[in-house]
Amino acid sequence: MRWQTVLAALLLLGSSVPASAQVPQDAQRTCLGPLTEHTISACTTIIDSAASRTPQEVSRAYRSRGQAYRARKQDDLALRDYDEAIRIDPLHVEAYIVRGNVLVEKGQLDQALRDFDEALRLRPGYVLAIHGRGNVYFQRGEFARSIRELDEVLKIDPAFFAAYASRCWARVAINEAEAALVDCSEALRLRPHSINALNGRGAAFLKLGRLQQALADYQASLHIVPDEPFALFGRGIARRKTGDAEGGDADIAKAKRSAPLVEERFRRYWRLDL
Repeated sequence: MRWQTVLAALLLLGSSVPASAQVPQDAQRTCLGPLTEHTISACTTIIDSAASRTPQEVSRAYRSRGQAYRARKQDDLALRDYDEAIRIDPLHVEAYIVRGNVLVEKGQLDQALRDFDEALRLRPGYVLAIHGRGNVYFQRGEFARSIRELDEVLKIDPAFFAAYASRCWARVAINEAEAALVDCSEALRLRPHSINALNGRGAAFLKLGRLQQALADYQASLHIVPDEPFALFGRGIARRKTGDAEGGDADIAKAKRSAPLVEERFRRYWRLDL
């Protein structure tokens, strides 16, 4: 609300700054600041005034609007904006990262890898790009290669919580469940409400037969994001294994209704006996 306070103060003081000069400044701050319900309209204001702005400003506005679309799960609109951001400013490193992340989720792994590689060419050692490569290799089923990329991330930035969570998932996939527990627990120490870390640790506990701990992690995940498909599916497996077949079946059915591929991914990622 700071921009509103500033604007109100100017009005109260009888500022001579014209409204036309205030609006673009407010739009810039709202567009590039934390995501709000006004982000899209503010970024659109900047995009519509592209003729009076630098390519870098317009490119950043497209990227930020894309992130707002992404938060609304409108990934196609986000991808279109990221494409524009890169077309306008081919040196915009962060735009390659966010586009690569969408492409990973869409399964367009070769194109995603090209984006992360280009980000690394522009900014060598950039941990978000290396982490992105690790995610691509994970999705390809190249788990050992994914772990090598994530090792590199943590060598550069030992506090990068997402890399611990990602490496945890990869280690579960290659049956290194004890090492996975260490990684996911470290991710949760750094970011206590990480869904990925809770779900990964839950899978590691399942692999080790520590069912009550698995249930606790999946329950914690569902407390943060109700009906999260991986947590629901994992809790369903744990419930089945503890003798609650009815509750387990209900969880698994609910997870599959909201995410039809959840069982296939669970099997492929973690090779668990379901």
